[in-house]
Amino acid sequence: LPGPIAEGCEVDTTDGIVPLSLDPMQNASTIAAVATARSLPERAVQISLATAMQESRLTNLSGGDRDSIGLFQQRPSYGWGTPAQIADAERSTRVFYGGPHDPNGITTRGLLDIPGWQSMTLTQAAQAVQNSAYPNAYAQWEAPAARWLAALR
Repeated sequence: LPGPIAEGCEVDTTDGIVPLSLDPMQNASTIAAVATARSLPERAVQISLATAMQESRLTNLSGGDRDSIGLFQQRPSYGWGTPAQIADAERSTRVFYGGPHDPNGITTRGLLDIPGWQSMTLTQAAQAVQNSAYPNAYAQWEAPAARWLAALR
């Protein structure tokens, strides 16, 4: 894949296939491994893969909008961690998932901290964590994320 996309950028994924290069696939593997270690359902992995794809093209970015960093474009100024912590893909994934094993505790709200996330659309669940200016942009990655998840399992 080419470099990171801008927020709100539309990508044609009508066939549901979006190939990943090595670095994004390794980051996708990290996201799935954290979920597996925590016995999270596949839907949580799909949501996190789609979110990271929209936010960073599954690339651990050193910068982005304002002070956003990493796979999920988390911001130190919003309490997601120090720049070094956010740049740690495994830690930032644990923070995205949240719940009782969140390294941030209750400072930030991850997916598992959102009441009813399991019954939300992917876009609603991702937006509940991310608070993006382009909340509908996550939807374009739902089918590709399902394919990446299947390839990782």
